[in-house]
Amino acid sequence: MIKSKTEKIARLAYLFGLLGLLGLALGIGLSVVIEHLKSNDNYSLLQFSISELGTYNKSSSALLINGGLFFGSLSLTMSALFGLQMSRTITGYFFWLSLIVTFLALAASGLFPLNVYHLHIKAVSIFIYFGLISGLLGIIEAIFFRHEKYWVPLIFACLMVIIHGAILTRPFWGDSLGENPLSEGLLFQAIVSQSPKPHTWWLSILFWSSIMTTWLWMLSLCRWYFLPHRQVDGAHP
Repeated sequence: MIKSKTEKIARLAYLFGLLGLLGLALGIGLSVVIEHLKSNDNYSLLQFSISELGTYNKSSSALLINGGLFFGSLSLTMSALFGLQMSRTITGYFFWLSLIVTFLALAASGLFPLNVYHLHIKAVSIFIYFGLISGLLGIIEAIFFRHEKYWVPLIFACLMVIIHGAILTRPFWGDSLGENPLSEGLLFQAIVSQSPKPHTWWLSILFWSSIMTTWLWMLSLCRWYFLPHRQVDGAHP
């Protein structure tokens, strides 16, 4: 009976996860293609942030990408909630809890686009911080409570820590953003919008990399943690 209930929860987590990944891929992918075609090949991910792509009155595909971020991330939140129900360890509990906050923040960045400036900045900052925390907890969980076959999610957890760590330490290895950029919010403002726009905008590149890594990481979680025929009793976080 317990095993049957666990399998049911895992199946729901898997389906919600795939639905959320599909929503994100369609919303972001189609928006990038539309903007690229409309701009006559002048649109570059090296210069334009995902937040600018979702800005109303500036991007023709803003509704599409914001809808993808909002509904896709909410579906991923549901997937993580089911993962939380399957948690067997304290680190696993906090891992799924931090992922829930991460996806809720990503959903909020679509619900409150750059037009709603301060709320968007807050959502992005929470996504960056909790993405880092989720990555660290994912590494701990994979190393101490997993078998060798879970090395793929471990790799993406490491990438999340590296990317988000690079974003948060950018003022120390890149351009100066003021004396105390984290507390002043200047770092997160520079992530979503920069003027004048540099030819290679590293904060934007890192943020795009974070979104893509998050997508691949959740795909690996669905594949290795939730896929029903891969389940083994006691193997879930």
